[in-house]
Amino acid sequence: MSQGVNAILSCARRHLGKAPRRASTRLFGLATFLLAAVSWSQVPVPATGCYHAAFTPNDPAHGAYGHDEFVTLAHKPIAIEMFYTGWPSNKTPDFPFTVCDTIVKKGSYPHVTWEPWTGGNPYGLDPIINGWWDAYLTGYANQVKFWAKPLFIRVGHEMNGDWYPWGGKNNGGGTLNGFGDSTKPDGPERFVAAFRHIRHIFDSAGVTNVSWIWSPNNFSSSGDAWNTPERYYPGDDVVDWIGLDGYNWGTSQTWSGWSSFYSTFSDCYNRFSSYGKPMMIAEFASTELGGDKSQWIRDVFLYTKGLFPKIKALTWFNTNKETDWRINSTVAAAVAYQQSVADDYFLGGVATTVVHASRPESGRLALLSPVPNPSNGGIRFSFLLPRSMKSTLRVYNLLGQEVRRVGEGVFGQGLHFWYWDGRDDRGCELSSGMYLAILDTEQKRLSQKILLTK
Repeated sequence: MSQGVNAILSCARRHLGKAPRRASTRLFGLATFLLAAVSWSQVPVPATGCYHAAFTPNDPAHGAYGHDEFVTLAHKPIAIEMFYTGWPSNKTPDFPFTVCDTIVKKGSYPHVTWEPWTGGNPYGLDPIINGWWDAYLTGYANQVKFWAKPLFIRVGHEMNGDWYPWGGKNNGGGTLNGFGDSTKPDGPERFVAAFRHIRHIFDSAGVTNVSWIWSPNNFSSSGDAWNTPERYYPGDDVVDWIGLDGYNWGTSQTWSGWSSFYSTFSDCYNRFSSYGKPMMIAEFASTELGGDKSQWIRDVFLYTKGLFPKIKALTWFNTNKETDWRINSTVAAAVAYQQSVADDYFLGGVATTVVHASRPESGRLALLSPVPNPSNGGIRFSFLLPRSMKSTLRVYNLLGQEVRRVGEGVFGQGLHFWYWDGRDDRGCELSSGMYLAILDTEQKRLSQKILLTK
């Protein structure tokens, strides 16, 4: 490893005569992170657990004061800090060295949400595909390679919406005769071509320190059959992580209603959890309007740990913008966040035990934590099987009496779910108290405690 570091520094010295003093200082400033950069070229994927991540704009006008304040509010460091940057109209490569260096000094990985527009000057996808941006992209790629540390880049996020100029709706939509394959809708097809073009430029420049995120919105902007997120997937060879974006808008908008964390993300998670990629929730938050935000926050961490094991990063959007998305919008919300993220499953720093980014989670036998728990009604159980086997789930009271056989059958390898409505075998509601869920399999008996609160 030390030989690799020395080689990089030697190469840097050879170029010092051609570089201005500012560039020279930046070049040797890389030394503080070179050991990690040599150990792995991309952000490591934790074998267990989930990175604690956030968007923390230093924006006092919207009640958001940056990285340090967020960490203080959360009572936990963040492993990944997300921020937004556009593409300049003059096409001068503008990788944000200073911002990324600052994030690394604070012990986090940078997550660059790289938006192909600037201010009121929107860009479509054709100029990317046709090479108009190639000089800019090549220069940017070389800057990223020069920077050398691991980072995320999320380019063209929420492409299945109509609110960004790179979205499929704004680049041909569902027409079939304007681009490429006449059997595929032009909008998604153009996005795929643009994403692949960008990634190939970086690959050609020898960039290996970027983890590329492909990130659709949790719902598409139209009910058209052509506008499904799967159509925008650029391919396993160019996607490193799958990101999901989604918000609980509550009643903050005329068109919205309260949406639980599970209903916000379960459909999109289920669509892509089989793709064999690590997943992240690339941006999310909840309003206070229309429901209980503190409970919504608690559900985030319960469901992520219990039902969404492929989610390896959670990125809270911490600002007061369209509505108050901040974790401290109320004291109750802040306390819920602090208590939930305190779980060691949520990682405030670099993962030291990692898995290969494209390797699916290996099979294991587990009865995961039921959610919600405590519950005043229904409970969702989930269990993992390492192979096909007969499995039976029963609920017992503290006297050891079986009160409900929730489910029974032969199930294949992987994740399965059962729902229990809080009633006994006769259909009568059970009283408040502690109960025990027991999963019997051919291999082992597993149990979880349940608290009913009527």
